[in-house]
Amino acid sequence: MPQEIRTPRLPWPRRAAIAWKLFLNFAYDFRRFRSACSLEGSRNRENRRAHIHLLAHALEYGMALSDPRKGFGVEKIRSLCAELRAYMALYGTDETVESAVAVLRAHLDFNAGKGADTQETERLLGEILTLARGSLAAAPGGAEIVRAEDITSKARIDFEAFMGARHSVRQYASGLAVDRAVIDRVVRAAQQTPSSCNRQTCKVYAFTDPTSVARVLAHHDGNRGFGDQLGGVFVVTVDLANWNAIGERNQGWVDGGMFAMTLALGLHAEGLGACMLNWSAERERDRALRRLISIPDNEVVITLIGFGHMRDEFRVPVSRRKPLDLVLQHEPKLIQL
Repeated sequence: MPQEIRTPRLPWPRRAAIAWKLFLNFAYDFRRFRSACSLEGSRNRENRRAHIHLLAHALEYGMALSDPRKGFGVEKIRSLCAELRAYMALYGTDETVESAVAVLRAHLDFNAGKGADTQETERLLGEILTLARGSLAAAPGGAEIVRAEDITSKARIDFEAFMGARHSVRQYASGLAVDRAVIDRVVRAAQQTPSSCNRQTCKVYAFTDPTSVARVLAHHDGNRGFGDQLGGVFVVTVDLANWNAIGERNQGWVDGGMFAMTLALGLHAEGLGACMLNWSAERERDRALRRLISIPDNEVVITLIGFGHMRDEFRVPVSRRKPLDLVLQHEPKLIQL
């Protein structure tokens, strides 16, 4: 076995300076998460909206199971209705209330159909409807029947070939605008990305005006040599106000990463080139971008995505993938407890 070659350690003053800088950046992230999340109680509209989505999704989750317990979810209904009363007292009725009420109605019908006692649910829902004073629009909610054939007929593509044709593009046909309808379509499709308890935590700041694109990209070093060719740039963020548990402190990066990848694949499906512009930024640069775009303090920047119309022919890095056995383990041995 070859002997490991160790890189000489930096002098201790340099190590101490790096450690201090790392601490300051951790503290920067810690302060943002603590002030935005609802660990210590709901403090704003987004905190309350997120908790309502979480509770409503728990009921939808139960209705989507093969054999849910008869009359399940009573505690969740009590909590959801309490949250709705508080929310409506502060903000009135909106799409959040409409969605939650639709779930409550679906849950009531679902359990009534199974012969469960629904008197408490009827009473609590009646109180919410009285508070709403007839101002609620109809909204979908609950669980729905889908057919496997309906899914596969729309999803039947050669996904390996689709992914094999995706590249990080760094050569674009300059001066070609990207239609706003295409951007709307891509973001609408990305909204189908899974999110933690269906809280739908991600946001997109889209820029296609050349001056705006240039000003945003001036805060990012990874677009040198092609940034001026881009037809647009997305700034993807996650709202930390959606989280309410210590274990969720990193969940925003998971939600945001999945959402950003779906955006990139959506651009690919529209025949546009795209390149992830990783936002591995220290606090000073992060603050500067926030000031430029007016990103609120409760949001964390996940990544930027540059995109535009491709040239007829261009070069891309080969970027050979690792052997599959370095990525995939079939049935790894489990530890005996």
